[in-house]
Amino acid sequence: MACAPPPRPAPRPGARPCLALLPFALLLLAACAGPAHSARGGVALPDDLQERLAARGATLLGQPGPFRIGPERFNGDCSGFVEAVYQAEGIPLRALLARTTPNETSAAAGLYQVAKRYGVVFGGGGEWPAPGDLVFFHDTYDRNHDGRSNPFTHVGLVERVDRDGTVTFLHRGSRAVVRAAVTPSRPDVTADRDGTLRNSPLRGKQPAQREVPSLAGQLFAGYGRVDPRRVPGAR
Repeated sequence: MACAPPPRPAPRPGARPCLALLPFALLLLAACAGPAHSARGGVALPDDLQERLAARGATLLGQPGPFRIGPERFNGDCSGFVEAVYQAEGIPLRALLARTTPNETSAAAGLYQVAKRYGVVFGGGGEWPAPGDLVFFHDTYDRNHDGRSNPFTHVGLVERVDRDGTVTFLHRGSRAVVRAAVTPSRPDVTADRDGTLRNSPLRGKQPAQREVPSLAGQLFAGYGRVDPRRVPGAR
């Protein structure tokens, strides 16, 4: 015969058993929560704009560009892709780029400065992005053809963030808009043993450049979030 559980002792007068369980309950809530955002990275955009940016970007998968939004035409490259997505949601990235860094020759570097001026830039130290954020990379190609480091050479659009920290992003690759992955906390891992992609190759390795970093995590430069409430003329 199974043993019956021992009788529960009667609570002491004035005791508050529920309060004793409060720390445990808070731990459970924390464990069930999604990826945490820092104070800087967690600045939320109004309404559902972040999700709309990510969804808009996904509609351009497989398209090489140029990208057309209404009467405007955007280049078929990484910056043209994110500019088109943001323009479709009422944020004039291209105009902000011309206003903020008129002499910048790298559009990705200019967009990083736009995010810094009209929103927030962050990355590393446990900070998490959100759908619709911009993700930046260094050294995806030798922009100056001098063999030296090239900061901010590529930009993409965050689509989602997994609980383990892997970020799925959309970007205009060598031929069209594609999905890719970056896990800044594990920069040297291409994929897990089960095939889960952690860092996509972003730089093709030439025979003379086999030691040059090529994975997204190795080239990761940071995230940027543009807040339309700080942008003149944004709808």
